[in-house]
Amino acid sequence: MNFRLILALTLVLLLLAGAGCLQERKGPAVRSMNIAVNATEATPQQTGMVLLLNHVTGETLQALTGIDQATSNAAMALGNTGISGRVADQALDSALASNPAVLTVITIDTNGTIVSAEPESAKVLIGQDIGDQEVVRQVLETRQPLMSELLPLVQGGDAVLIEYPVFSSGGQFSGVVSTAFSPYDLVAPIADNATAGTPYTFMVAQPDGRVLYNPDPREVGKETFNETLYAEFPGILEFARQYAENSSGYATYSFYSAGFEKVVNKEAFWTTAGLHGTDWRIIVIGEV
Repeated sequence: MNFRLILALTLVLLLLAGAGCLQERKGPAVRSMNIAVNATEATPQQTGMVLLLNHVTGETLQALTGIDQATSNAAMALGNTGISGRVADQALDSALASNPAVLTVITIDTNGTIVSAEPESAKVLIGQDIGDQEVVRQVLETRQPLMSELLPLVQGGDAVLIEYPVFSSGGQFSGVVSTAFSPYDLVAPIADNATAGTPYTFMVAQPDGRVLYNPDPREVGKETFNETLYAEFPGILEFARQYAENSSGYATYSFYSAGFEKVVNKEAFWTTAGLHGTDWRIIVIGEV
């Protein structure tokens, strides 16, 4: 792929049609975009990749907003029930069931102490003080919802958190509800279904290069800019710099084929989906 063709690929950023229905509830906090190519200049593979990318981006955003909505609903219910107790646990159970990728749902009081948790295996967390964690402190201070980057959990493993402040019916701030989910488990069924029968693969990464999803488990969780695996491939580092700095785009680079069998040339398009100011880069990759 030469640079003339790259320049000929017209990138058009559009709000997803489905995002319009989200504007009544936290509309400005939802971020997604489609990417388009000039059909007269793009190859059939590139056209197919872009169509697939837009589909997966929309499905990923829908899954994210589903967890976000469930957490918001739990916060509203907890405002009426209080943030601990049997009835409060029912609200947490509803958020837990919102997506198979959800790992735990907890509530945190205004002092930063966990006071309720689901599922049952997570109840060992009750009583722990996590008020010094940056994301918890941020919601306690700003009383605004957030989605975190990938973080280590108190109980082990890594997850992304969606957190909402809880207010009583009288408007008094009573704590935080926090839903932890696996970004890999959220994206995997979407990407697997979309790429079945195609030669394409997907990757999802934070703008800082941290890999959230890759069909090769060996790459999940790696930090691109600090990973020895990528040090021998300067094209990957340049690719990562491009998607770090740009919400959408196109790039080429060389890296191993699936299974690390041989080095091949690849091309990639990416877009962005995210919530509450935290973005994910959704990337479709094909060999050339």
